[in-house]
Amino acid sequence: MLSNATKEYGREIFRVTRDTFGLHPQAVAQVSFFTANQDFREPPENQFGKYFEDPTRFDTAEIAAEPENFLKFIGMTRLSQTDKRLDFASNAAQFLLEKDISAYDIAEYYSNDAVSIREALVEAPNMGYGHKKANMFIRDMVELKVWSALGNFDRIDVASDINTMKLALRTRILQTDISLLSSFLDVFCYQYGYIDEMSARAWRTVWEEWKKFDATTAPSSPCQIDFLLYRIGREYCDDTVVQYTCEKGHIFYHFGARLRNCPICRGERTHTLAQAKKRFLPCQLNPSELPRERGKLLLREDNLLKIFDGVCIFENACKPKTEAFRTLNPPKSISIKGRTSWTNSYAYRERGGGGMTG
Repeated sequence: MLSNATKEYGREIFRVTRDTFGLHPQAVAQVSFFTANQDFREPPENQFGKYFEDPTRFDTAEIAAEPENFLKFIGMTRLSQTDKRLDFASNAAQFLLEKDISAYDIAEYYSNDAVSIREALVEAPNMGYGHKKANMFIRDMVELKVWSALGNFDRIDVASDINTMKLALRTRILQTDISLLSSFLDVFCYQYGYIDEMSARAWRTVWEEWKKFDATTAPSSPCQIDFLLYRIGREYCDDTVVQYTCEKGHIFYHFGARLRNCPICRGERTHTLAQAKKRFLPCQLNPSELPRERGKLLLREDNLLKIFDGVCIFENACKPKTEAFRTLNPPKSISIKGRTSWTNSYAYRERGGGGMTG
């Protein structure tokens, strides 16, 4: 499936769609390093664009001296877990200052070895770089042509997240005996962490089999399919298509639940209100049924649905139009220091106390 998609659409489908606005590689590395370790939880403002507002805000010494001002500048203080974010910014700055390097110099400092870079980022205390974010940062530095010729690049895995895990479960390359539920007793996220690890392994296995099947289309590292998988999980594996009816009996579909008028009646020069009935994944409908105008899908230009014209390249694996299909989801992560405030429940051995309050 991936091999055929690459042949039909080209390697452009793997491209990391981040607009760097033509910034020089040193700036791209610095912005990426100090933002990739933060958890935005929602699509943030393009951080490369923030660089033009004030490049000095991304100066390492500036961030070390005033991490809170840096977080305000990049728009992070409106989110929760501020203490954690301050530590991430401050410790990331110290990481560079102790080595007397910029983010761009990290590759050379670690002998252009991808595994050494990842281990250094992950092992740095309280800097926000787990395996997922470290893999993602290294991938971006290569894909955005900041770094080149990294040794052991093929050992960098897919930066597994809720979208890539969801896709792994629905394509059945990752299988469980039961549906996965988040447990609020699992404050250390053992289940999430395990599925996250298994998902990365599963996609590595897919990449290895792909190389055996057709090495001419396979990328040089599994991490290079990450952004494609993430986008499919986000843009295909969400029930964004809504089925509508009107009082005249027309049945039609639209992306989202805010449609007011029946487009079929409008074309017949009459006016009737549309009523939302049911949600679908885009892949559960035939491409011809998806909302279109003048033959083109009613979506923004950068959506994969538009690139693939409504066809999902994993349809033969997921079989979303059959009764056997199940919209499996991964468990959610429960942060020890997140909005659930588990740290407020800690009991101290010497003092006792602790517990959740209603």
